Amino acid sequence: MAELLRSTWSDAVSNDPKHRPQVMDWPSTTVRKEWCRRPQEAHVVDGKKIRRMSVAEIAAIQGFPAEWVNVDGITDSERIAVLGNAVPPPLSHVLANLLKDNIEFQNKTLIEICAGIGGLSSGFDYLTPIAKIELWDVAAKILRTNKPWPSECVVEGYAQQFDYEQYRGKVGLLCGGPPCQPWSMSGRKKGAADPRDVMGFTPTAIAACEPEVFLFLFPVNFVSNHRNRQYAMRLLDAMNRPKEGMKYGLAVREVNAADYGLAQIREYYAVLGIQGISNTKAYVLFDLLKKYQTHHNPNTPFIGMRTWMTLGELFGKTSK
Repeated sequence: MAELLRSTWSDAVSNDPKHRPQVMDWPSTTVRKEWCRRPQEAHVVDGKKIRRMSVAEIAAIQGFPAEWVNVDGITDSERIAVLGNAVPPPLSHVLANLLKDNIEFQNKTLIEICAGIGGLSSGFDYLTPIAKIELWDVAAKILRTNKPWPSECVVEGYAQQFDYEQYRGKVGLLCGGPPCQPWSMSGRKKGAADPRDVMGFTPTAIAACEPEVFLFLFPVNFVSNHRNRQYAMRLLDAMNRPKEGMKYGLAVREVNAADYGLAQIREYYAVLGIQGISNTKAYVLFDLLKKYQTHHNPNTPFIGMRTWMTLGELFGKTSK
């Protein structure tokens, strides 16, 4: 048995399977912003002891180099928090390659809303960023510091207040990962009633700048939460036809970062829109994601593909 750290965890919390410490022979559960408070799932069973994971280890689970968040004036707790909010770069590269291989962008530009620390757009190095919009000052500071894009493109402020119309017809990709708090347990699942809900604004941004393609990653419980399902369906309809005379081929798909080589079970509800094509064609393109999958759930055998990467493999250790 692993030796438990002295802590204030109650028996109920300690026995909750959703929040147990990580183990070396399985991928991590989803890294969350709340890991900055060092809950028990931010710990790992290492040999015969349970220890906290370092910032560098949490960055590795998310697919970031540690130096990505090593910015002066940012605390370790803030580094963990921004990592928990981020889209893993390896997943971004998969999505970026899918679009690069199948779409000829006329405008090789992008706008990213709710940019966080740039995880989603990091794979789209073939597109020039017009703006990376982020409200949180800590994340915006990291976005501006030693990154492979001009610091001038970082816009600190509300996504809803950016002037998208000035770039109408000049945007290749509009992308973003709107915050999941309005749809999560920690955010009390207020959904559309939550002032942090940027999802409802996305059709307005699409209508204003008319991107060739849009790509958004939403939390999986965005649709699975029955209470918010009608809102979700109305939102997808609005993204499909953001304004009169404009139509996007719309496709949605659940994606799990573990299927693409991360040592983390992190699921998203990906929404892809392509201007001027049918929904059927958009789904055909999105189905090509299967060709980029490298790993599979070990509980579902698949010939010729590796099982999900474990934390032991990532950290160069095995369970004892």
